[in-house]
Amino acid sequence: MSERPGRGNRTATCGMSVRRCRLFALAPLVVLVVLVALTTGCGNSPAVRSSSSPTLPASGVVGVVVLYPVCPVESVPAEGGENPCRAVPTEATVRVRDASDALVATVSSGHDGRFRASLRPGTYVLEATAPGSVGCHPIGVTVPPGTYADVTVRCDTGIR
Repeated sequence: MSERPGRGNRTATCGMSVRRCRLFALAPLVVLVVLVALTTGCGNSPAVRSSSSPTLPASGVVGVVVLYPVCPVESVPAEGGENPCRAVPTEATVRVRDASDALVATVSSGHDGRFRASLRPGTYVLEATAPGSVGCHPIGVTVPPGTYADVTVRCDTGIR
């Protein structure tokens, strides 16, 4: 058996056979493809959606939870003056129930009383519990498609 000229056991600049050198050159590409496949969550990524479940626009409720009243006797402030007895924002737990009374979300308001819950368009009732209150008034709200409904949840301090 004679070797063809120029086709023998050649070595590449990487110190291995040309074939083996090509395989090692492809290794970083294979690793990259595997990493991309793993980070997409095998089809669970928001970028990969089936046509049977269209993406809904952002909607829900935003609001503030306040304690009220905070003074035993409410008075009308002087002209241009600030009412010292205005409602006070408070931390609270807000539960969201749908039309069938099923609990669909629970969120907490911050120190400033503000909260946000992402919801599908529909009709909901918000119920809150806040420290320092004897009860909060449930609020009915309709969430339109593509927007957030703005609400104020009033929690009674019991002061009369």
